[in-house]
Amino acid sequence: MEHTKLSNRDSEDTAETNLTWLGLVGMLDAPRPEVRDAVVKCRTAGIRPVMITGDHQLTAQAIAQDLGIAKVGDRCLTGQELQKLTQPKLETQVLQVSVYARVTPEHKLRIVQALQRQGHVVAMTGDGVNDAPALKQADIGVAMGITGTDVSKEASDMVLLDDNFTTIVSAVEEGRVVYINIRRFIRYILGSNIGEVLTIAAAPLLGLGGVPLSAVQILWMNLVTDGLPALALAVEPGRPIVMQQPPKDPKESIFARGLGSYMVRIGIILAVITILMMVWAYGYTAQVQSELLDRDRWQTMVFTTLCLAQMGHALAIRSNTRLMLEVNPLSNPYLILSVGVTSILQLMLIYFEPFRSFFNTHYLSGLELLICIGFSSLVFVWIEAEKLFIRWYASRKYSKI
Repeated sequence: MEHTKLSNRDSEDTAETNLTWLGLVGMLDAPRPEVRDAVVKCRTAGIRPVMITGDHQLTAQAIAQDLGIAKVGDRCLTGQELQKLTQPKLETQVLQVSVYARVTPEHKLRIVQALQRQGHVVAMTGDGVNDAPALKQADIGVAMGITGTDVSKEASDMVLLDDNFTTIVSAVEEGRVVYINIRRFIRYILGSNIGEVLTIAAAPLLGLGGVPLSAVQILWMNLVTDGLPALALAVEPGRPIVMQQPPKDPKESIFARGLGSYMVRIGIILAVITILMMVWAYGYTAQVQSELLDRDRWQTMVFTTLCLAQMGHALAIRSNTRLMLEVNPLSNPYLILSVGVTSILQLMLIYFEPFRSFFNTHYLSGLELLICIGFSSLVFVWIEAEKLFIRWYASRKYSKI
């Protein structure tokens, strides 16, 4: 068998000439089956997967088309073509090209920089030493924990322990759920606290003879009424729709998209309802004053109304659009448990003598307790009515399109 030594001056086109066919060896490094679904999930979530590989152009295109990263006929940019592009021209190309082949570490870095300059948040995965510059440059560098080199792990922000692309998509979904729950937590805490502050500040202005809550009662609301339901809201499970929404602007404020106005609006509603009850209770307790009934019961009624109103707020805030009856109560048993426990503890402050003495509360009759429950439930009713209004407005708006 004769062997022919190829010259270094032979090009890729001329080298494969005057050769004798001996055989063909085929190798297939097949992608994992679950990656196709993960790619579809990414596109639905507004995330564009991009393949950057050192493999041949045809190989890259075949794999990308198989996974759904690219379509038949889509352009594949090679390293040689990329080398001829200036950075401004590359920045325009990266918006259309999703497959890059025969690239060098320098090319990977340029692609990441071009995407970033176009305003994209870039997550880069890699396992080799040559991936380190691009991993370091990316907004989120993800190294492979099994096959990755130490250099790539050091340059990355996150290490993927199972080397599975699907895990990255699952992490994105979990991150979105956590962000939604953080916003829900803030809506509940600050919205309720604004209502508390306005109510406490209004009492002296209305000439009711002092503030309605003592220091220990305010501390109770901050530790128990605000604490337990708020923590339960933080573990609210996500919905499938969370991966059907576009990514949010990373530069936006936590109070963006209506969160700030919601807190102020609900805080004012909570305060108005409680102040109306407070004014009524102050006059009512003055009329029924006797040796058995303490004159300061109106303060206990305000305290009870504020606490129970926040329980209704916690139940209603689980969803921005769905009514409470449409939400599976067992999907977050911690919230149901926390609301129930907090409500029972609040009643113990009224009807259990040791707690009543410590927290300086007063015994309420059945009618007075029902009045507190009635006023406090108005906050829940208001939030649910807002959801119905949003639905009606949205349907009316789209019906005109």
